[in-house]
Amino acid sequence: MSKRAQTGRPGQARRVMNPDENDPLFRYEYDRGSNYEQDTRLTEALSALLPEDTLVHPDQRLFQTIHLISEYAWCAMHYEMRRAADALRADDDLLAAQLLERAADLGEITVHAVRVLLDHLPQESLLTMRETFPENTTGLDSPGARNLRRAASALYREMESAVDRAGLHPRALIAAQGRLEPPEDGDRAPGLALVRQALLRLDGSVAGWKHYHLRMVRSQLGGHPEAAVPVPVDVPGRSRQEPPVREDLPKSLRGHSTAGVQAMADRSLFPRLWDAVDETYRDLVPEG
Repeated sequence: MSKRAQTGRPGQARRVMNPDENDPLFRYEYDRGSNYEQDTRLTEALSALLPEDTLVHPDQRLFQTIHLISEYAWCAMHYEMRRAADALRADDDLLAAQLLERAADLGEITVHAVRVLLDHLPQESLLTMRETFPENTTGLDSPGARNLRRAASALYREMESAVDRAGLHPRALIAAQGRLEPPEDGDRAPGLALVRQALLRLDGSVAGWKHYHLRMVRSQLGGHPEAAVPVPVDVPGRSRQEPPVREDLPKSLRGHSTAGVQAMADRSLFPRLWDAVDETYRDLVPEG
């Protein structure tokens, strides 16, 4: 039996996260048999953390914790998005909007988490740890991020169906947000406008994570487009006014260029959500 597995008093379960710690006040004890730990499944959650004597670098604790926090948040967002889709199917627009606002706020947890890595993970720490990771270790395999993208597609399909059932056009939802008169009885445009606004917030929270993740990749691996590196500029077919193409971009552990992170950062969670924005601009802003 490992020291981490059982060190409690007889009849009382207890585990210690750092059993090699000499000062008992610094030992992190958990699994004490409390109802709180059992109800929240906290023991199982904490057991996912690597034992301290297996860390390849002290900063690996921070690195793993941030990733686990993000995965938990994405899983919760996925759950709320599914509930919002059910509410849209039931024509309960206000509940759908509330659930999507909740999902957007959960998304802010992941934004803050990646900012913690950006601000506090030294570059040499990550590169040292990276040498010990297996090949093909890539964030593109994150179940949270992958499932979120798939759920977003299904969720927006339900949004479009709700708008169609109401006999509305997405442009009408923007008009409802800027209305100057109270809506008529039975007009669903104001309620669906709140859903649309919540979708925009959710899209923004995911975009915020992508933005800071891109900055973290560039701060840890390099490849910033304005880095002063020697790159040939006499490439046929390209204007001298165009910025030079980085031909020395770092590679992921899968062997792919980090340019893919830039492409990912530019993608919206709900691409068709933005069509009505352009349409409204064309309606309200005269040409020329």
